[in-house]
Amino acid sequence: MGITAGGMIILLAISGGLPEIMWLGDEGFYGSAEAAGMGNTWYADESPQGSLENPVMTSRLPEGFTAGITGTLVLDMEKRTRRVYDSFGGVVGESEDGFNQSFAPLPGGAAVAWSDGTFGVSGGYRAVGTFQYDFSKVMNDDNYVKVADQILDIGGVLGDFSISGSWNSGGILSVGAGGGLISGTRNIEYIVEYVDPIAEDIEQTVETDISGMVFRGSAGAHLGRIDITAGLEQITGLTTETSGSEIDGVISTDITMPFKVMTGAVYRPGNRLMSCFTADLWWSPTSQVEIDDLDPGYRNSWGFGAGVENTLPGEMIARAGFEYDCSPVASALDRMGFTAGLGWVHDDLSVDAAIGFSPVRWDQYQVDGLMTFTAGDSLVVESSRTAFSLGVTQSF
Repeated sequence: MGITAGGMIILLAISGGLPEIMWLGDEGFYGSAEAAGMGNTWYADESPQGSLENPVMTSRLPEGFTAGITGTLVLDMEKRTRRVYDSFGGVVGESEDGFNQSFAPLPGGAAVAWSDGTFGVSGGYRAVGTFQYDFSKVMNDDNYVKVADQILDIGGVLGDFSISGSWNSGGILSVGAGGGLISGTRNIEYIVEYVDPIAEDIEQTVETDISGMVFRGSAGAHLGRIDITAGLEQITGLTTETSGSEIDGVISTDITMPFKVMTGAVYRPGNRLMSCFTADLWWSPTSQVEIDDLDPGYRNSWGFGAGVENTLPGEMIARAGFEYDCSPVASALDRMGFTAGLGWVHDDLSVDAAIGFSPVRWDQYQVDGLMTFTAGDSLVVESSRTAFSLGVTQSF
């Protein structure tokens, strides 16, 4: 997330670069726990929360009122290792440079929808991005003697308060539109505590408020056992207001975001397992992002997800899925994810649980500006996020 050029340098220096965290946060929850178990196929999600992301889904919900709520716990782990060289330049092994982990509850979402089979409306809140990141490291000199403790703590949530509406024509064609307000905060604290009592410790903070609006439109077609939807999303008026210990006053920044194209599909073959296959795909020309009319150097990004569910005896539902997201920052930060889930249905009540595992690995030199970066750095970073989600949906 940018501020002005000077402020951005301070912000990146404190955060160590961390481009994925500073890019609207890590992905939060766009839909239900049911979709989370099937490759995070948010755009094919037929739930009250999913209808906020894809307005056309509103009229496809059961007739009457439907409410859904989702929460999640996230385990983040990061390991950093460096290659060790002998006096002749040969590699003799690796040493651990840092190991960090955090386990924290994060908001999910809640939404309420109403549909009569032809018209539908929905509204609610979703935590679409999270800035959770913890880093600590023992700083040593060339003789491996401890010099200081380095600590970086980033927190905050990006929320989306949205409404959607849709119209269904004869159960075949449907159109929908929606929008909402984006609001969030990001807090950064950077501390260096030196062993030498004479050295002055470093303590820097940065606080950022984020606000903007989002507009969405989508259309869908019901083709027998296949449902297909497609639509556009546009974020506009995105601004940040940043203050901190190293920043004079408040720095306000305008961020220009490009549109996002999304499509999703649901296929029900009608077999004895009552199988359901879902898939979605998105693309955005993020190379057009501008931060106060400056080009941050992003590239176009895209992603896809796919999943399947099967109904088991005892009204249990088993799910599995896969997703892949192309990073707007660098190909080394592209991320894949593996998901699984279970659901239980009783009358008009459904309870769903999901788990997702998403690893990523890169060499330091592949992404400029990351923490402790130097030209030709041999640092290797292995990061993973494991998300546990639980959701409840009730129809009235």
